Amino acid sequence: MQLDLSNKNILITGAATGMGRASAIEAAKHGASIAIVDINSDGLDEVSSELKKLDANFKSYLIDVTSIDETEKKVGEIEKWFEGGINCLVHFAGALEGSVVDIDELSPETWHRIININLNGTYNVTRAVAKFMKKRKNGVILLTSSGAGVLGAGSSAPYSSSKGGTHGLTLHLQEYLSKNGVRIHDILPGSIRSPLKEGQLSEALKNTGDTKLFDKSSQELGNPEGVGKIVAFIVSDNADYLRGSIVTR
Repeated sequence: MQLDLSNKNILITGAATGMGRASAIEAAKHGASIAIVDINSDGLDEVSSELKKLDANFKSYLIDVTSIDETEKKVGEIEKWFEGGINCLVHFAGALEGSVVDIDELSPETWHRIININLNGTYNVTRAVAKFMKKRKNGVILLTSSGAGVLGAGSSAPYSSSKGGTHGLTLHLQEYLSKNGVRIHDILPGSIRSPLKEGQLSEALKNTGDTKLFDKSSQELGNPEGVGKIVAFIVSDNADYLRGSIVTR
């Protein structure tokens, strides 16, 4: 299937690494205009170099999604930069800590930090984008949940809770924003190679000492490029009839 994303203005958060990076590069191959967003400046520079090689129409923005004021301001700038405004949001920005840590040993600092990045950050970005999509009665929003907290237990209490919360927000938005012509999805990636997932495996190894599980899990990690191809399809007009959550390997 040939994708044409030349009419898509996509804001991709968490674009410096992993699935966000792969999605930005894949969407650019199909002609999308892209705003790449992250708190990782070095990673954004690396992605920018790849996008330049593709002669992509893109712009890079440093944003801390946990700051609602900064998010509102920068999203407003992105809205103005895009010709026709933001019509797709792909939100990958997130963090994972507290792997294989019992709830009674989990620090409040870790709990609040992960909830703030993953759940409050999702709210901040979605809130800032939704008002523009509502006015135009058009758009696609793709949030990132996880099998952890949605399909079953995960290794980290705050991560599972934040992703369960994101899934619940997606269900709400499907009811609320679909009336305004906005298509809403959440993606539940499997074990995909990224700094986040590799960090989780390393933390689990440190906390359990289980080298066999670490080696097995590391070898089974999927490629983020596979998810990038799915994302490119989801935001395309070819996916107009698609509804609900998408589970990947």
